[in-house]
Amino acid sequence: MALGFKPTRKYHAGKTFGTLYHYELSMSYDALTSQKKTDKLVGTLQQMQEAGLKTVVFSAHWDWTEPADNQTRYEYINWLMDAACMNTRLKVNLVLNVMNPPSWIWDRYPDARAVDADGRAYSHISWFHPLSGEAARRHLEAVSSHLARRYPDCAVAMQPVYNNAYEAKFTQEHDSYQDYSPYALAAFQNWLRHKSPSHMFFNARWGTDFKSWEEVMPPSLHSGDVSGVDFSARYWDFLKFREDIGANILDAACSAIRHGGLKCFHRFSELFTVLDAIYGASMFKRIAASRYTDFVIIASNFRTPYGTPMNANELRVNVAAAASYGKPVYFEAAVEQLSSLEALEAGFRNSMLAGGENLGITNWHTRLEMNASLAAAMRPKLDPACKPCELVGLFLHLDSCSAFHGLQWQWARKDPLHDFVEDIADRVAGDCGTDVAVYIELDRFLADIPKFTRAVFVEPLVLYDSKERESYIAAKSALQRIPHELFSLPINVTNGPSMVVFQDFPGA
Repeated sequence: MALGFKPTRKYHAGKTFGTLYHYELSMSYDALTSQKKTDKLVGTLQQMQEAGLKTVVFSAHWDWTEPADNQTRYEYINWLMDAACMNTRLKVNLVLNVMNPPSWIWDRYPDARAVDADGRAYSHISWFHPLSGEAARRHLEAVSSHLARRYPDCAVAMQPVYNNAYEAKFTQEHDSYQDYSPYALAAFQNWLRHKSPSHMFFNARWGTDFKSWEEVMPPSLHSGDVSGVDFSARYWDFLKFREDIGANILDAACSAIRHGGLKCFHRFSELFTVLDAIYGASMFKRIAASRYTDFVIIASNFRTPYGTPMNANELRVNVAAAASYGKPVYFEAAVEQLSSLEALEAGFRNSMLAGGENLGITNWHTRLEMNASLAAAMRPKLDPACKPCELVGLFLHLDSCSAFHGLQWQWARKDPLHDFVEDIADRVAGDCGTDVAVYIELDRFLADIPKFTRAVFVEPLVLYDSKERESYIAAKSALQRIPHELFSLPINVTNGPSMVVFQDFPGA
């Protein structure tokens, strides 16, 4: 019998990868010395191939790959590539971390450091420093061009990284938001000026009393400094600024890579947590939809904020959110805290159910053997007797997750968002006959409502402008035509607003 919907699940694993990162190459293969253990590296790569992996993902750091301006260590990059491309059938992706620049950048631009909300300056560059950013993009393009020319049948893609976890998000230390460098503050003021030429508009919007543009500042933010949700316009304007400029910076980096000749990808950890705001997770929707992004990776270490094993259904919701953008999606298992190969296989199976048939492992080196058991776990089997009989559309407003500043230390549970999403995931994905399509933006959800058998709609907390409000009204109206359930995000506000719609900027 023909289905009345297009199933999201995939029945066969697609592309597979394993990582070998900079620190692993250095520690286990003496990669940063003149006595490189080439034979050992080749042996590892051959084992990866024998275990069924199709791609190796190397990483390298800018402070090593460009010790002097326009003097790239191509011999080092070639050593990595030759080990894989000349001795195996593996394809190669390269993660190039430009977060920590070479010393010549600091000599030339001593004011390029990122600064947090408490005024600490860091040893990584500010995203908002234009000249160091330009130098980073030049290097990304140069490496991409070299790989595309020299290894056209082996090198596939690169990931630009500005974060210590190799993820497309802002970094943070000391539970303090970044970035508050002079360049970041100037960029914020300039972003606001494009919204309204008068700083007095923002005094009225924020309830502040800044005397001039030069005095205009974002709020000083720290993870967990507010219990519950923050509906203040000043807070949300700063979050939107970080989203807009951050996504533009990552887009520009991908544009440089693609101009060099390779594809570009980004990696994200789990969404829908109270840490979304500090990391700028709302950038995800911009990056996943970007024409400069060729594919995305959703990564998980299989652990909840409480240190317990993560529910595989929750992983499914995260992968499905990425799959809704139509780009190839990989699920990456970080195995450093993995309890068993059965848990690994369950994670991969749920990724395939969500539409993410491409699978990978990281932090496996010295922890997992490249053998037949691992190969089997990375080729999970779906029960052929369990066919999809319904498509549930789940709306989870990603932006609203940023209403929390961070971990909720004064609550009974420090990440109520995680707990809520875990419960929702069990509700919508607990039956093997249910396919789930997850949407994090109202207009995308609205467009696909006719495809759903039924829907689960989680009420947003914040609508940033009238366009989003109109999509909300239209979505709630369209839901009346199909079976649906409504839920509310957990908040501690019982005597105030349950949703806020912000005033449009002048001329919007």
